[in-house]
Amino acid sequence: MPERYARVVFSRPESVRSWSLPGDGDRLKAWDTFAEICGGAAATLTGLLFVAVSIRIEFIARSQELRNRAAQTLSLFGLVLIISALIAIPGQAYRTLGAEVVVLALIAGTGLAVLDRRAKGDRSNQAIAPVLELVTPTTITSLLLLAAGTVLVLGVHAGLYVLVGPVLVAMVGGVTSAWLFLTKITE
Repeated sequence: MPERYARVVFSRPESVRSWSLPGDGDRLKAWDTFAEICGGAAATLTGLLFVAVSIRIEFIARSQELRNRAAQTLSLFGLVLIISALIAIPGQAYRTLGAEVVVLALIAGTGLAVLDRRAKGDRSNQAIAPVLELVTPTTITSLLLLAAGTVLVLGVHAGLYVLVGPVLVAMVGGVTSAWLFLTKITE
């Protein structure tokens, strides 16, 4: 009796299976290393951002623009962490991942746009502020993320390769912003 009960408890309903193709979970598992490396790097770079902001806190705290640019940078690193976690979910189908990525792109795009609008509302006297606006890739990251999710939802496995784009763009933009916060804010 316990064996039969275990089969019933752990069996997946047919509607869940329809989102995946045979072997999807195994092929997605091949991306675990990518997820681990990017997630670890994003977590470490989040620490770097906190150090940079802590060192320059008196200047950043006085400027709405710099505070919002720092929040955008933090959001980019957080986005990479979430993407890494979604890729690492065991047995997940490509289409399910795609739906999650589309939702994430919409939420992130909206949040980053709000932060951008708030940053532009009260311009800083820091010379670095316009540079931060240029190097923070919020729009391109959100659009690439949306494209990757859409391709995955359509069942095209190459969507994972498209997903590499927003991850790398977010990481490079975030590193650049963190470095600028650390080295270019003047008194």
